[in-house]
Amino acid sequence: MKIVKTGDLVAADLPNLESPFFAAEKARALINSDQTGRFNLGHLLNHPSSYGTRRNDQPQRVDAVIEKIKNRALWLVYDVGDGKPFDPVVRWKEPAPGQGQWILTHSDTHFALSHTVNRLNDNGVTPQQLALSGAMGISPLSASTVAHEARPRQHEDALPHQAAPTRHHTSLPVTPALPLSASPEATQTPPQEQEPEIHLEVGLFTDGTLNNADNSQILEDRIEAECLAPLERGEISEEECKYRLGLMMGDSYANSPSNVAKLADLYIESNETSENRIVHRIMEYAPGIGTRSGEGDSVIGMVTGLGETGILMQLEKAFTKVAQRVLELTLTGPITTLTVDLFGFSRGAASARHAAHEIHQGSNGGLGRAFRAEGIDWPNKVTIRFVGLFDSVAAIINPKSLDLLPSNNQNAPVKVYLDPSTVQTAVHFVAADEHRENFALNSLRNPDGQLPDNFREIALPGVHSDIGGGYGDSQREDVLISPFHHVPNDRINAPEQSMQWDMLEALKQQKEAEGWLGEFSLPVQASDHPNPRPNDLGDVGHPRLEIYKQVSEHPGPHGRTELALRMVRQVRGEYSRVSLWTMHELASEAGVPFSDIDPEDEATHLPDELIVIKDQIREQICANSESPSLTATQLNLLRQRYIHYSAHYTPLKFMALGIPTTFRLFRNFSPNAPAESGERIVHPNR
Repeated sequence: MKIVKTGDLVAADLPNLESPFFAAEKARALINSDQTGRFNLGHLLNHPSSYGTRRNDQPQRVDAVIEKIKNRALWLVYDVGDGKPFDPVVRWKEPAPGQGQWILTHSDTHFALSHTVNRLNDNGVTPQQLALSGAMGISPLSASTVAHEARPRQHEDALPHQAAPTRHHTSLPVTPALPLSASPEATQTPPQEQEPEIHLEVGLFTDGTLNNADNSQILEDRIEAECLAPLERGEISEEECKYRLGLMMGDSYANSPSNVAKLADLYIESNETSENRIVHRIMEYAPGIGTRSGEGDSVIGMVTGLGETGILMQLEKAFTKVAQRVLELTLTGPITTLTVDLFGFSRGAASARHAAHEIHQGSNGGLGRAFRAEGIDWPNKVTIRFVGLFDSVAAIINPKSLDLLPSNNQNAPVKVYLDPSTVQTAVHFVAADEHRENFALNSLRNPDGQLPDNFREIALPGVHSDIGGGYGDSQREDVLISPFHHVPNDRINAPEQSMQWDMLEALKQQKEAEGWLGEFSLPVQASDHPNPRPNDLGDVGHPRLEIYKQVSEHPGPHGRTELALRMVRQVRGEYSRVSLWTMHELASEAGVPFSDIDPEDEATHLPDELIVIKDQIREQICANSESPSLTATQLNLLRQRYIHYSAHYTPLKFMALGIPTTFRLFRNFSPNAPAESGERIVHPNR
């Protein structure tokens, strides 16, 4: 037996891998009983030669190796004479002659293994051919190389071998000896060296409106640099400092990184070479609509989806950067194939759909023009492998074409139609609880409500950013669920007896029945008025759903009294990671080169109560459910603790002359107002 790094595994190792659970203690026993030094622990742990081999370090090094085996960074591989693994990670299943396939016995297997197994099955590689593949690496695309090498041998397998096979790294055969050539010229003329094929894979990640991971980090750096000193002097609280900086710098700074940004960080950039094949992988992240990294947010881009920070410019800049990255690779020849993966959230999802349209235009499309500008030939074969969308909302306003409503289905010049014939796989997660007027959904469904066979559209509980990400880990949510209602003068002294009060009382009962507050609600700090500054918050208490009364002395002589329904809660933000984990898995299964999600990373960690929900949703999605169901208790947990309330009339806030200011344009106006029907507006894929 041997212990091998993931990157050092060869194709023939796959059926001989022991599961990490059983491999851990087996490996410990092997290392502890080793008297020959055949296990180079320093190499396995990536320690430099100068690290030293003090005897008292041995137990710690053994523990570190075992931990890497458990984490799938190292593998225990059975060799000839060792028998078979007790619990193999990869095995061949053949229910009937000629119907065999490779299967993974563990769902959480390393990406390189799972992707290679998929490629082995796609290319029909059998155990015999895999054994002949010998020392080929298991990088995610090498399975096609295995198949390429195996196919010429299929007719040779029936011929008698005239020499023993050569062995490389393992005791399994690598290649059979070639039959003697029938012509002298074949033995005298050396084969002409073939130029390696160049395969390019690109991951393009287009973020949503006011989502910009660069700016999120800039705000964190500013908080650390500027809030510490006044905090230590007692001049300001950390919450107040962060609140002021967020208002001053803009929403794209105050928002947390979205799922698109987190997936971009997981996309594997690499350069791999094997015999006659070179594979380059690059990733490009495009900051969201209405944002500029390190600069102020753009109102025009935010409102219209167009302009210098709109969808078209977002893509043009991203295509240019991709072409520049390709140029930096200093390729030795033309690109044989280009494979593209597209991911987007909100307007960034519309951008991803427009990107698919442009890529399909070939050399005349946006990416083709960017390639031509850098002197790069357009590849003969281009594939859009995967499109991953989080709640597509184009919401284009184009005054030039008299399109003034973001909720309609007029999105020119943006092309949101996603042609199923140009995409291998598309997955769209949509927000089941979203119903804002300005957040109409651009569905992947046809006008008849049907989905193409290679498309999936899955409705998950939550609102827009509960699906796409961007909320902080914990947020005090103080929203006006209704617009303000003016109380007539004859009821100013007794608003509880007004018709307006009765209307709001009925709405209050409706929201109580929907279960926004309950046993799973979190404690929240109180305040006398909606949307206060952190310094104005009071003691921690219970969440509230109440009729809020706003009284003004003007205009005279009676003044003015207005009523609105107000909800105050504390809401957590980790639920968006459920769709992150699920999209990551579906994309990986389709061949997207993602590294594994670290469950302990603070940006991707799930509380235990959400892990159960994530697993239940995942199981139903794997069974082809388009709308995974949860128990009543689970839905109450989500709604009361994790799902935000997005459709509201809360006034906008910003900094004016260094002072936090509230702005209300009209009594009933809000960019976040609900649709009149109370249900989401949905547009088909066209």
